[in-house]
Order: sequence, then structure tokens, then C-alpha cells
Amino acid sequence: MFETFGKKIIQLRLYVVIIWVFMIFISLPFAPQAQKYLKPGGFSNENFPSVEARKLIQEKLDVSTIAFDLVFSHKDWSPFDPRFTENVQAALLPLYDYSEVSSVVTHLDDPNRASNMSNTVHATVGLSIELEESLEFLKMIEKEISPGALEMIITGGPALYRDISLASEKDLRKGELFAFPLATVTLLIVFGTIIAAFLPAAVGGGGVILGLALVYLISQSIDMSVFALNIVTLLGIGLGIDYSLFYTSRFKEELMNTKDVTQAIINTHKRAGPAIFFSACTSLVGLVSLLTFDIMMLRSVGMGAVIVIFCALFASLTLMPVLLSFIGYRINYFRILPNRKSKFEFWLPFSKWVMSKPWLILIPTTTILIILATPVLNMRLGTVDATILPQSIESRQGFDVLYEEFDFGKKTIIPVIYTFEGKTFSTENLEYAYLIGKNLENIEGITRVKSIVNIDETFTFEQYLLMYDNPNTLTDFEVRNIVENFARDGAILFLLESDYHPFGPETRNLVTEIRSYKLDKGHMFVDGGPGETTDIVNSLYNKFPIVVLVVVLVTYISLMILFRSIILPLKAVILNILSIFASYGALVFIFQDGNFSNLLNFQPMGVIDSTLPILLFAVIFGLSMDYEIFLLSRVSEAYKKTNNNTLSVSIGLQKSGSIITGAAAILIVVASSFIIADVVVVKAIGLGLAIAVFVDVTLVRALIAPSLMRIAGPFNWWLPSWLDKILPNISHEN
Repeated sequence: MFETFGKKIIQLRLYVVIIWVFMIFISLPFAPQAQKYLKPGGFSNENFPSVEARKLIQEKLDVSTIAFDLVFSHKDWSPFDPRFTENVQAALLPLYDYSEVSSVVTHLDDPNRASNMSNTVHATVGLSIELEESLEFLKMIEKEISPGALEMIITGGPALYRDISLASEKDLRKGELFAFPLATVTLLIVFGTIIAAFLPAAVGGGGVILGLALVYLISQSIDMSVFALNIVTLLGIGLGIDYSLFYTSRFKEELMNTKDVTQAIINTHKRAGPAIFFSACTSLVGLVSLLTFDIMMLRSVGMGAVIVIFCALFASLTLMPVLLSFIGYRINYFRILPNRKSKFEFWLPFSKWVMSKPWLILIPTTTILIILATPVLNMRLGTVDATILPQSIESRQGFDVLYEEFDFGKKTIIPVIYTFEGKTFSTENLEYAYLIGKNLENIEGITRVKSIVNIDETFTFEQYLLMYDNPNTLTDFEVRNIVENFARDGAILFLLESDYHPFGPETRNLVTEIRSYKLDKGHMFVDGGPGETTDIVNSLYNKFPIVVLVVVLVTYISLMILFRSIILPLKAVILNILSIFASYGALVFIFQDGNFSNLLNFQPMGVIDSTLPILLFAVIFGLSMDYEIFLLSRVSEAYKKTNNNTLSVSIGLQKSGSIITGAAAILIVVASSFIIADVVVVKAIGLGLAIAVFVDVTLVRALIAPSLMRIAGPFNWWLPSWLDKILPNISHEN
């Protein structure tokens, strides 16, 4: 099939070039705008219980769930200095003209909004619109807010989401700026000639341009997260260049053997084509699994990655052979590095050494891999907050001021809304709410409960009943504030405080316990960051084991068909999982525990964002399998000729070693270029991927995999005859 396809490509090469020129030409205006319709965030879902709770709080209590904060300060004026307050009021005055503004609360309304540490206050502007609309609204009104003589910082949900989007776009530009030049330099080192190095970069780049243009078009009708673009571009560049590198390398080898350009391309398509095709398919298996999750960010990555990998595959199997047919022997022109006498200078003695001492190599390398993976045992899943942004960004600076001077985020707040029928201050409803409040206070891990029935721990129900006999006559400011904001007929809000990490597993256990509370009447819903984090983790990890099982089974069956073996696919998937766990271990060690945080310029998260392990599994599993396929293809080809397992493993390692190392080096370079990202999630993905590929290509493919194959001997190629008859026969020559 691939041989016939190769012949057709050569016969129609002019048409292929014209079609590709046309596609790139029409894609060029759209590819740079791929982020235009992408949305910030994408880590939640409208069907989550926490979202239902948020809507109830907004509807029943008339409390805005979307708000931003304005932080005002002055070097000399105190917060209650008339000049200070006049400037604050003048700055906020234009906001009252907008129907989108539901409330404005300043330090004049609540003295706790004035800092005890400096001349700083913050005002909260509640909005009656959704998050997407709030971003546009903020952009419109921030020009109208003039702080006068005061310094002002805008922070809060809309501002943070906007800056995450802008920072992600900036990270993408920085990543692209470094990725392509560094990848081209790596190709120069691999091939030594300018044309051979430039060609895979150009073809891979063409695939990326086409892929990003398609992402731009699709994002206009389907919601996609801005975080997806960085990962999609990373995969597009890395895999696009990798596939073209494999093709070019095999072409150079075939050209030396046949001395005929057309025949060399046909042979390359016949032998390298299936390996590239199956490599792309194994990558797609993992990434397609992301489409099954109920989180927009993961679905976006899955959708975008499928598009760019398909474009990379399409480019490597159509555009690359056509360009090589025109270039021919000129592929070796413009040499800038000395020509090595043999590409086996290193791999020949290395492969013999591995074959001679398999157990001596296998035991220590496997031990190292397990040690690298051990931090996974301490992984704490959660979600991230504003600290994923660098401290140079204004909204992050405002978040830090609120944290340091107003204790925002220092205590975990769990909003709980209790809904019921009837009047709030009726004896029956108030008594039952009092019982709920006492039970919530007694939950281990809850340090305080704030509600109309949790004013004072010593108050009895009778005292509350007497106090609320006429709520309109209350004089205490704090009590009046609680009554006005925490209760309406049919709904009471409880704010639970805890010292647990807001997004850690202990807090998720609290949320689960609160939700399991049995009510005789009414309903109780949990909102806030902890509630949403619990919903996200539950949604993802109830499904993740099933997804892993399906991906592993599909990959195993695909490799069994390709290599006609039961043992080789089993070895491949086990080693892939070990590589992934090593990457997880690095994430925990660095981003959760904070090691090297100063060097990498980020604030430790204390938790691992719950989407990261799933995302890295989908990406790394496919990439690791790419390298396994290229190694096994060479081994299988040699085994067919020699029928000698040890010799074929040695030959396969010799012939694939340099090209796999080169391909991995390119992907490591591209992934590492995203380590300079400002957004910590993007930084973590780049570093996690780079570490996984490095571990995979050094420990796994070069040492552990060939050692296991040497030990297994002829059993590597065992396939029951009855199974051989029912499996489809697909050529896997490389």
C-alpha cells in the first residue's frame, strides 16, 4: 500500500506541490490568529454541582459570583483621610452608570477593607454578567476609572483570567521564537548539511501552519481553551519535524543503496511510511482520549493535537517525498559539519556492550527509573490559582496585596447554600438551620462557620430566636451585614473556614463530607474553589483509569498487529508507563514541592493541577511509542533477514539509535523552549515532557528495552498460530 502510494505521489508531484502551496498560502493569514477565538480557563463544566450552587447563590441571595477588585494606595494619605476617600469615590463613580454592575463595596462600607499594614484599601465591584462578558466589560470600563492621586491595581477573577490569556499568548510567541531555530540547529548537528537540516524544519513548519489555521477556523464554532494553543503548537513543531526527520534520514540511506532518486523515495515510502503512520496513530490514540473528558481545556488539547498531528503526518508523507524528488542528491549539499565515516561509530560498540551485559544493565537502570517515579506516591491533586501568573503582571500583584494585607486566600472558604421552603426566620426553619450550623461546626477540619445562626458559638437557639424576632431592628454592624447578605426567604448561606490547603485533597474530603450530610428537609449545595476542585478531580479521575485501560489495550493490539508478537507490545506499554511515572515524579518534586523554583522562576503550587497528569499521559504515551516503533521496526526488519534475535536487536539499535536520539533531541529542545513560559501550567507541561522524552530515549530505548529483548530471546517473536491467522497482516518494514 505505501509503496503504491509513494509511486503515485511521485507521478503527481507537481499537483502535490501546487496543492500544498495553495493550502499554506490561504493558511498564512489565519495561523497567527489561532488564539483570537480561544477562551481563558476551561477547567470547569456547567454541569458540575458547584456551578449549580453558584447559580443558586446568585439567584436566591442576589449575590454576585463574578467580581473584580480595585486596590488603592497612597504613600502618605491614610485610608480614611478625606483626600483618599474622595479619590476612591471619584474613581468608582462611573461604575454606577452601568447595569452590569450589581454592587460596589468600599472601605467606607466595610472598615475591614482598609489595611492595617499600609495606606491601602480595596473595593469589590460585583457584576451581574458571566465571566466571558466580564472580560469585555473590564476592557471597556478600565479606561474610565481614574484613581487621581492614588495608585491603583485591578485584580480579581476577570482581570486574572484576562492576564492568563494574554500571558499564554505571550508564552506561545516566546516558545515559537526559540523552538524553530533550536530545532534547526539540532537538525544541523544530526545531518551536518544545510539542506538536509532545513527540509524537515520547513515541512514540519508547513504542517504547523496548516494545523493552526484549522484550529482558528474550528474555534469560531467550538469552545476551545487558550491553554490548548501552547501544547498544540509544541506537539505540532516537535512531531512535524520528527516525522520529516525520520523520512529524510531513511531517504538518505536508501539513496546510498539504490543510487536512483525515484526508487529511493519509493523504498523510503514503503519502509519508513508504515512506521511514521503507526507512530502518528499511537500518538493520536492517547490524544483522542482527551476528547472524552468533561473539561474544555482537555478537550481543546485533544481536538487541536489531533488536527496538528494529522497535518504533520500528511506533510511528511506527501510534501516531503515530493520535495526530496526535486532535491535528490542535493540533500547532501552545503555541509557545515565534518562528514562522519559511519553513523555507527558510537552505536556499534554500544549495541554490542548492551547485548553482552543485559542483566547488568537492566537492574540498575530499572532501579533508577523506579527511584525517579517514587515522588508520585506523594502527589497531591488540586487546581491552581493566581500564582500560576508571574509577579510582574498587575493582576497577580493585586492578588498578592490582597493575600498579604487582607488575608485573602490564607484561609480556605467553603460556601454552602441551604435552600428550603418558607420564611427564613420562622421558628421551624430557623431551628433546623441552627442544627445544620452546629453540625457544620463539628466537622473535623472546620475552624469557623459564619452564618445567621453561627454569630457566636455560645448562643443558644432561643437567643437567636429572640434576636431575630424583628431583624430590621438589629443595630450591630456585623450582625446586620450577615443578615442582609447571608439570608433570604428560602435560602441561608454558610461560610465554612478551614486551615487546609484550598485545593488540596484534605479540603476535597471536607467537601465530600459536607455533601454527604443527610437533610430531613431542604437541600444543601457546596460552591467556591474547594467545591469546584472536588468536582473537577472527581470528574477526571473517575474516568481516567478507564481511559488509560482503553488506550493501553488499543495500543497493545495495534503493536501486536504491526510486529506479530505478544511479548514486544507488552514490554512497550509497561516501559511507556514507567516513563510516564518518572515524568510525574519530576512534576511532584519540582512543581509541588518547589525544588528548583528559584532557578525556574515560579512559585510552588503545593499541589499538582489535576489536568496535568492526564494531559501528560496522553502526550507522553504516544511519543514514547513513536520511538519504540522506530526501534522495533529496525529490529524486526533485521530479524526477518537473520533469524537471530541477539544480532537483530544489535542491528536495530545501531540503525535506529542515532535517528531516535536526534528526533528526541528536537522534541526536548522544543519542549524546553516552553520552560521559559510565564504561566506555570505551560512551564510544567514543557518541563514534564522534556524530562519524559529524555528519560525515555536514554534509559528506556537505549538500555532497558534492548536488554529485555536480549533476555527474552526468541520469545520476543512468539505469536500463537491461531492468533496469527485472524490478525490482519500489515507490512512494518522500515
